[in-house]
Amino acid sequence: MSENSEDKKQNLVRLKSEIQKMQRDITHGPKKPHKLVMLLAVIDLFDKGKLKENKIYFNADLVESFTNIFNLIRTRKEWNQPAPPFFHLRTSNFWHHQIKNNREIQYAKITTSGGGTKRIIENIEYAYLSDYCYEVISDKDSRQEIREFLISALNPYANFTEPAPIQPLISKRR
Repeated sequence: MSENSEDKKQNLVRLKSEIQKMQRDITHGPKKPHKLVMLLAVIDLFDKGKLKENKIYFNADLVESFTNIFNLIRTRKEWNQPAPPFFHLRTSNFWHHQIKNNREIQYAKITTSGGGTKRIIENIEYAYLSDYCYEVISDKDSRQEIREFLISALNPYANFTEPAPIQPLISKRR
C-alpha cells in the first residue's frame, strides 16, 4: 500500500472515529440527527460540484440540501433547523468557522445559534473542514464510505454489503 493510500485510510478511520465521538443533542429522547444530516448535506454539495474549495457557506444550496435529506429521515417531533448543526459542529475537531472581520468578540460570546440564522449570518463567513477531513471528502471513494457510515449511524439497519431484497409491493392473489 502506498504512503498516500495509507494516509487516506488513516484519515478515513480518524474521521469515522470523530463522528462516532461527536456530541449530539439527546434532549427529549434519542440522539438528534441534525449534525449527521449537515455532514450529508456537505457531501451532497460536493457531489453536485457546488463545493469546489474548503469553504462551506450557510446559503440556500446548503439549506436546501439539508432540508431534502432531513425530510427523508425526520420524526414528527424533530424540526428542520439547519442553523444549529452548522453552528454546533464547531465542537468537533474537524469543523471550523471562519469568523467575519471585526466580529471576533461577538462570536466568542455566542454559545448557541438560537435556532435561527441571524447569529450565523452576522458572525460567520463560512465553515471549513480540517485538512485531513477535506481530503477524505475530496476523494470520491472515501466520500462514499463516509456517506454510508453516516447513513448507517442514522439508520442502524442500513446494509451496504448485501443487495436490497426485491419484494413485490403488492402480493399476488391466487
